[in-house]
Amino acid sequence: MTLYIGCKSNKNGLTSEEISYVRTTLDLMRTRANIKPGMDSILIKSMLDTVYRRHHTSRSDYLNRTGHLGDDPKRAEVVYNAIKDSVGVK
Repeated sequence: MTLYIGCKSNKNGLTSEEISYVRTTLDLMRTRANIKPGMDSILIKSMLDTVYRRHHTSRSDYLNRTGHLGDDPKRAEVVYNAIKDSVGVK
């Protein structure tokens, strides 16, 4: 699955931090989609930790950024719309 986030003109108004958050979220979604029922929890944690490392963040930083989106609902809407657009949700 190839995913493109077009930010050439940045018409969606995302900051570089928000773009990073969107990319991390999409990668986490892709990884979670590959988790099979009954899979070892240590393997699952390792898979998710790999995503966080790939995006130069940690689980706690990601969760903090997620929580901060609630502080500004308009920004949260922009970010979540970018995520929805990236996965083709209408």
